[in-house]
Amino acid sequence: MEITLAGTIIQLLPQKALFLPEHSLLVLGDLHLGKAMHFRKAGIFMPAASAADDYTMLHRLFQTYQPRQVFFLGDLFHSLHNSEWQQFGQLLDQYPGISFTLIRGNHDILKDSEYRQIGLQVVEGALRLGDLIFAHEPMTEIPEGAINIAGHIHPGCVLRGLGRQSLTLPCFYLSGQTFLLPAFGRLTGLHVLSRDRATSVFAVLPERVVAV
Repeated sequence: MEITLAGTIIQLLPQKALFLPEHSLLVLGDLHLGKAMHFRKAGIFMPAASAADDYTMLHRLFQTYQPRQVFFLGDLFHSLHNSEWQQFGQLLDQYPGISFTLIRGNHDILKDSEYRQIGLQVVEGALRLGDLIFAHEPMTEIPEGAINIAGHIHPGCVLRGLGRQSLTLPCFYLSGQTFLLPAFGRLTGLHVLSRDRATSVFAVLPERVVAV
């Protein structure tokens, strides 16, 4: 699905990411890589496939869209350094033609040198591209005419059938000047947000994104 924000065409991807063709830019939020290993080290069982699926999806996105740049909207790595950090670094090494930027989130607690070692540029606060402002947490004050694209919230929506059945799905969420991305990582929860007539919600289905 394509929408236009602040005069920029944006593709909403079922992989819970954004692609901006004009800028050859792929945007992802809240990957929480390393979370599975973090829980295993604490003695909590986590299926190996849960982390492997995220890395497989990253490869597919990079290969399909061939972006020149990638923005990670914070909470890239869930915890302190563990073995998954090397796995992520090896993934980035396979794409030397892509510029990777991390907009630091509350879970991004590694040293700046560790990010630089794997080719990540780190930005504090927010990063502006024209009238689009990328940040981890939604901004409280947004300049007139600009749109804040953020993560952190892990937005979800509830679809209800004719009976009592319902389905909760990740979603893209637009309210005023704030546009929220769903969390990319599989090991993340959902926060169902309220909506009104001024809110636009785009549910993420397995193969497509739909306005609901």
